[in-house]
Amino acid sequence: MFIPLLSLVITIATQLIMLLLASAVLLGSGANIASLWTQDSLFHASLVLFYHIIRFHGLWYAPIYGWLLLVSAASPRAPFIWAVLPPFVICGVEKIAFDTTYFLTMLEERFIGPPAHAMKMPAGASMDPMQLVPHHFFSQPGLWIGLAIAALFLAATVRIRRYRGPI
Repeated sequence: MFIPLLSLVITIATQLIMLLLASAVLLGSGANIASLWTQDSLFHASLVLFYHIIRFHGLWYAPIYGWLLLVSAASPRAPFIWAVLPPFVICGVEKIAFDTTYFLTMLEERFIGPPAHAMKMPAGASMDPMQLVPHHFFSQPGLWIGLAIAALFLAATVRIRRYRGPI
């Protein structure tokens, strides 16, 4: 969660620097800079970006982060192989045994993002985060199931690391 928040701070600082530089250039050329500062609010853009980081990079990807932490704690060698191989095996066994792709679809949804129908805004709603009520995102069962799975992965990771000797 630290890296997405650090990227948010860097993005806001870069946007502010670009806004100041654009203002200096426009002021030097004699143009009106009022429209530059009133068109798109830096606060509004930063708030929307913060909401996106919390929503997707913090909560939606939590099971993936939990799985990677669990694998890194459990595998003494080659954690990348252990992180990637079990999902591939599960997808292959499911396809061969049941001729379905439910697990692969679930993984795709988790990596790509929530389904589009879950992100649709109600009629008349705007993208203003002060008016945005995130109930469309937080009412998804996939989010809560993913957070429960992430909690299980984290509990298992803590248990493994607590009872394992020094690395």
